[in-house]
Amino acid sequence: FGSMEKSEPLDFLIEELSSENAQQCVTCISRLRVIALALGQAKTRSDLIPYLTHEIEQDKFTDEVQVSIAEVLGSFVEFVGGVADAHCLFPPLVALCSVEESTVRDQAVASINQVGKQLSNAQVQGHLVPTVLKLARTSDWFTPRVSACGLFALAYKASVDGVNDTAQGKELSETFCKSLGIDDSPMVRRAAAIRLSELAKELSAALIEEDLLPLHRTLLADEQESVRVNALRGCASVCSRISAPTQRELLEKDFKKCVQDKSWRVRIACAEVISDVAKVCSGSPECASSLQGLYESLQLDHEPEVRVAAALKAAGVAESLGAEFSKDTIFPVVSGLARDPNAASRVELATVLMNLAKPIGKEAALTLLLPVIPLLTEDENTNVRLAVINCFDSFIGVVGLSEEREQESLLRLIKSLASDKNWRVRHAILLLLPVLAQELGLDGFAKHLGQSLETHATDHYALIREDFVKRMAMVSYIPGFGASWLETNVVKILIARAKDKNYQMRSVLLLGVEHLHAALSQEVMANDLIPLAVEMATDKVPNLRIQAVRSLAAAAPSMPEHLNNTVILPKLRDQTEDEDMDVKFFAEEALSALG
Repeated sequence: FGSMEKSEPLDFLIEELSSENAQQCVTCISRLRVIALALGQAKTRSDLIPYLTHEIEQDKFTDEVQVSIAEVLGSFVEFVGGVADAHCLFPPLVALCSVEESTVRDQAVASINQVGKQLSNAQVQGHLVPTVLKLARTSDWFTPRVSACGLFALAYKASVDGVNDTAQGKELSETFCKSLGIDDSPMVRRAAAIRLSELAKELSAALIEEDLLPLHRTLLADEQESVRVNALRGCASVCSRISAPTQRELLEKDFKKCVQDKSWRVRIACAEVISDVAKVCSGSPECASSLQGLYESLQLDHEPEVRVAAALKAAGVAESLGAEFSKDTIFPVVSGLARDPNAASRVELATVLMNLAKPIGKEAALTLLLPVIPLLTEDENTNVRLAVINCFDSFIGVVGLSEEREQESLLRLIKSLASDKNWRVRHAILLLLPVLAQELGLDGFAKHLGQSLETHATDHYALIREDFVKRMAMVSYIPGFGASWLETNVVKILIARAKDKNYQMRSVLLLGVEHLHAALSQEVMANDLIPLAVEMATDKVPNLRIQAVRSLAAAAPSMPEHLNNTVILPKLRDQTEDEDMDVKFFAEEALSALG
């Protein structure tokens, strides 16, 4: 390092990084790519990278600077000569893998993986695998071994010869599973548990059975709570790689012990992963039966946090374990918890409850779920009500609106909510209109919701008025509706607003011009809407004149050339002389955009 040639860019870097101001050093590192470009690829490899490695090993940088170095080097391949020379980035990153600060190590591991994924298998085998094994076998401090855990999946993947394990691949598997996974340090075991799912996706079936599965079982029974929790998070990945009989054995022996663990955090982890585990294992009737018992235990846990965690995964579990179990066991518990005193829990649980419609099926959804929905929409917490309303489209997708009983109860509720005092609730119902139009068809939509259109159009919240017009455009594109429906049912509402005393209501017509011009016929636009918009361009309220300018400019590309030349463009030119500076600005901008 001491014999390194002098170069101005590197001298600048050294001087900047010698500052005691940490932020100055971080800023300097953010310019590392510029410095590398100035140095050239050869000098970056021979001078810059060794300098950084040396300084890291000498502990010259603060944690903040080290994180920045690790992050920048992850996307530094092109500055060292491309993929062929990218392995030269490993030494400084490996040095960062040994530091005490976990955020630095995590970023270094992420960057090594980022670089490593671009390399050939031969490069990984020659440059990364020996480094990974060296880190894994460093005994003087635990941090290198923790970092090594995050590199095994990449290293192993490059060490496989087709479908056959190589000696190097077996060595990697054995080192991870029979050394790091049973390390004396709980931090290393925890890191192995965290990374176990990554390795499970890569290992051969033979090594899963021989090495990884025994380790997984060991970690699930580890004396450290955090190790057990993280091992559980890899359970679905491991189950996806083993046979159904082995899955059942793992569930009934090891997973069951975790469900009964004295630590509530471990039991919560079981609840959080059981949906993913069920998705993988439920193909076997025996496994499905085991999972039903395990999930029921979590539902009835004495800790409310565990019960809620299990309930939050109810929809996923129900999808995997069948309609009967969902109706008889899952639904009653979740519907009870949806009245939890904690508002945040009620929001999530209400969503889960609505999402049970699909797994329990149409008839059960109508019998069990439909009577509960009105109670949920009366919740004192607006977020709970919104959570339920936001699930209406998926619920309607399951039960439909073709039969009278769905129409009577659900549509009555929707019409009631459309006039709710809370604007967020009214807005959420408005957003449903295209879904309802699709389900009800032209006649049904007119019968049940036709009267509500004007209510939405004249709402005192601007967002609702604007989104009403946008949603009407969407409805017009649904088969059976079209421009003629829009002209008959919506245009008259817009025109009626044009003479309203309240300028905000007058603006509804302009919103129609802006958002419906493509959906309406040119004849209706030219005869009914454009003249009113032109008239509003001289309204006494400047904000309305601005909106008129914007609406005319938006509609112009859809209008016939003669209308643009004789009406729209002349009016926009007139507005460039408006007394209000903002009106002039938008008029000039509109003319510029229209060319």
